[in-house]
Amino acid sequence: MNSTTSTIIKAVLFVIIIFLGYRLYSIILDPINYEKLEKRRYDAVKAKLEQIRDVQKAYRTEYRAFAEDLDAVIAFVDTGRLAKIERKDSSFMYYNEVYQTEMEKDTIITTVLGYESVKLKLFGKDFDPESLRYIPYSDKSEFELEAGKLNVNDVVVPVFECRAPNTAIFHDVLKKYDQYIDDDYALQVGDMNEPTLSGNWR
Repeated sequence: MNSTTSTIIKAVLFVIIIFLGYRLYSIILDPINYEKLEKRRYDAVKAKLEQIRDVQKAYRTEYRAFAEDLDAVIAFVDTGRLAKIERKDSSFMYYNEVYQTEMEKDTIITTVLGYESVKLKLFGKDFDPESLRYIPYSDKSEFELEAGKLNVNDVVVPVFECRAPNTAIFHDVLKKYDQYIDDDYALQVGDMNEPTLSGNWR
């Protein structure tokens, strides 16, 4: 074997060793890197979902129903007002015809003291309501929001569901981390099938 052939073989072997070393390095680090990426992105999305939930709770207080789309959520934050209510325990006397005597009954007296901006109360004056529309890290993909009513033991209750699919949250790394990402999973708060305001990550 001449020196030229030997040099070529050594160079090829060196390239193979480098390639295999890189592959081993990637195999070890990929799941670690994905876990860090997932936590960072999930934390941001959860925070935004919780903000939408806070708006929905305030909206239900005012209208006894949840906002049915993101436009309504954003408009409520932008221009909506919440009543400032004072509640006091009280009581009064009434005549009970069954016992034929006067009896005391407890009650709560509510007084509207005024109104305050939804945006100021929930987020502060510098908050941008439009930021509630988009899923963080998604390149302008919007949250999926729906609302309606559910019959629970003959009681009609308002429900809503807001979702952020993995395919939007990880749109730019789906191929790189395809073995770790569940394409069918979505972070969400609320549920159209049961009266809950919880997130599905708890």
